[in-house]
Amino acid sequence: MSLEDDIHRHSGVEPSAGKTDEPSGFDAIYRSEVPSLVRFFRRRLGSYDEADDLAQEALTRFLRVSPATQIATPQAYLRRIATNLLRDRAERASTRLAELSVPLVEGLDHPTEYDQHRELEGRQELEHYGTILRQLKPKTLEIFLLSRVDGFTYKEIASKVGMSVWGVKRQMLKAIAHIDHHRRNR
Repeated sequence: MSLEDDIHRHSGVEPSAGKTDEPSGFDAIYRSEVPSLVRFFRRRLGSYDEADDLAQEALTRFLRVSPATQIATPQAYLRRIATNLLRDRAERASTRLAELSVPLVEGLDHPTEYDQHRELEGRQELEHYGTILRQLKPKTLEIFLLSRVDGFTYKEIASKVGMSVWGVKRQMLKAIAHIDHHRRNR
């Protein structure tokens, strides 16, 4: 069953009966709000497919609540749902990236004896990561280093740099994605 079928089922209007000059109920909300929801998500995600999927998810969540609850401002309620979906998505991505990434201190082997080859590889790797980090925007780099090198929490970083925790998480996601992309393409 498509989202439009679900809308029609909840609104009590059959698809063929809904073809009037003045759409009502969920039809009107669907027609007026889907384009703005897609634009909202696309501006933040950059992907039309993801934006479309999240817009459909926002409408689905709205439909689950609206038959049981009278909503005075459906557009504002939909915007709140959309914002929450972005937060949930970012938190899941942040958790997933944190699980995949290795702290800078972990994984360091303690060589038993001096090895020129190993030292050269280490210097090359250090230079490679230095180059990758220099490609980050200054604010993103600062936030990344405060988190990964200095060990500050996102909340501590947010107060230190004058951003919201949400903004710090977004910057960390950008930094980790950038580093991961360049690490894989080495």
